[in-house]
Amino acid sequence: MRPPRYDMDFRGHGNRQAVSVRQMHLPMTDDEAINILAERGFEVIDVDLLATARSAIGSTYRRGARLREAPSVFDCSSLMKWLYRHRGIDLPRRAIQQFRFGQGIEPDQPPIMGDLLFTKGWINRYESDPNQGIGHVVFATGEGTVIHASNKTRGVVEDPVSEMLDRRELCGIRRLFTPDDRVLTLRCPPEREIESADDIRWIILSALG
Repeated sequence: MRPPRYDMDFRGHGNRQAVSVRQMHLPMTDDEAINILAERGFEVIDVDLLATARSAIGSTYRRGARLREAPSVFDCSSLMKWLYRHRGIDLPRRAIQQFRFGQGIEPDQPPIMGDLLFTKGWINRYESDPNQGIGHVVFATGEGTVIHASNKTRGVVEDPVSEMLDRRELCGIRRLFTPDDRVLTLRCPPEREIESADDIRWIILSALG
């Protein structure tokens, strides 16, 4: 029998790694798995993704902003990459690449906190079809607004979803996880080389002998 597919093999950043214990399909409870990790030096840390996003409001916008300039300077996709790194998820750099991540959500569904909305922009990058280009990405608050690096005049702002979509054409919505997935952010011990959530899974399984 083939093992169940692990759908949330997030790549972490630095000493932070996001993991959904439930999605690992382990032969134990979530709490038992977390206890095994704690015994091996891993620490579950609380990350308020919405508060982190709002802390960037007022930052400067510049197209092509470098990640080392965060949180002072962003473009739309570097803001998403910087934001999700706090959660232990290392997204790709460009919006067209970020669009490959997560689960597609129907446009008539209200976005929840953490969803990424992709729209047309001044420059639309595409894989093969110019009509499917993406030029902008924003972060949904789950409160009827989005946070995004808008332009050089406005910088990073929080806008009503309706107003943003009046100005831009929606290309799609991606959901990286839901509250039911119980995605944890781990602070990893320095002696461990962790590249992705699947490494965490094997650490837990190895403890079973």
